[in-house]
Amino acid sequence: MLPNIMERLLSLVVSSIFLKPMVPPVDDDGKCELVGTFSLLTQAFLGLLCLSSLIVKRFYEYPVRRTWQVWFFDVSKQVIGALGVHIFNLLLSITKAEPNDFSITDDCDSGDQCQGDPCDWYFLSIVSDCTIGVYVLYVVLSFVSFVCKKYFKVTQIESGQYGPDPHNPSVKAYFKQLGIYFGSLMITKFVLYGLLVCFESQLLWFTSHVLLVWLDDYPNEFEIFIVMFVVPIFMNCLQLILVDNFIQNQVLHEANIRYSHNHHHHLFDSSNPEERQGLAIKRNGISEEVHTPGNEHGEYGAT
Repeated sequence: MLPNIMERLLSLVVSSIFLKPMVPPVDDDGKCELVGTFSLLTQAFLGLLCLSSLIVKRFYEYPVRRTWQVWFFDVSKQVIGALGVHIFNLLLSITKAEPNDFSITDDCDSGDQCQGDPCDWYFLSIVSDCTIGVYVLYVVLSFVSFVCKKYFKVTQIESGQYGPDPHNPSVKAYFKQLGIYFGSLMITKFVLYGLLVCFESQLLWFTSHVLLVWLDDYPNEFEIFIVMFVVPIFMNCLQLILVDNFIQNQVLHEANIRYSHNHHHHLFDSSNPEERQGLAIKRNGISEEVHTPGNEHGEYGAT
């Protein structure tokens, strides 16, 4: 088992660099392949498409908008974390589909070992990551940050805050926050993995016999397209936006929410000098001018 897994991992790295298929496009038994050329291209395009959702989100930040430097630091934490989670999901899917694991087909030949479809496990991993996983990550990240700050006296770990200059954010603060975020993400993955293992047979049966059974009549590439593109594109975009909301600077994020709430309820008086001349947000030592003449959208960083 172990040599086989290591061989698959090495092939995954090689195929990721040279875009060569690790295995034939379609197995003799018609199993879904996660690391072939078509799969890797699909996953790469999906990643770029999901990343574009965060670019769109930045342009909707109002009245306070992050500078590109601060935005890049925030988003890169998610990108690095997503890469680690993606590799984790691939290895988990391949490992759980090895012979002697739970069969999702229940129609194995009497002389053969049952083998699951890795796309089913990957589908389950994506669904869990983008639903309950977001809440678990929020709880774990808050707890780890609290412990590091209170008991280990670690500084500069307030998520989204990289120093006084928003155009020159602190790299040291970034790496501290990246380490805490990535560690919290891995803890979250192991928690979710434990939940999946506890209900493995029920979840896999429901996935293969109810949710994905209609894909059996279509080519392998179509199953990959649905499982690794159509479904994840909506869920991953939602996940990225939700996670971005709680890893960015919370003071200014809440200021945007309050402004939007008040604006939609027409609570701003047009005769108010602050509204005409600009809104200065000064909270917790953070001072940024927004909505000033000639600067429709302000840009901010954090201390």
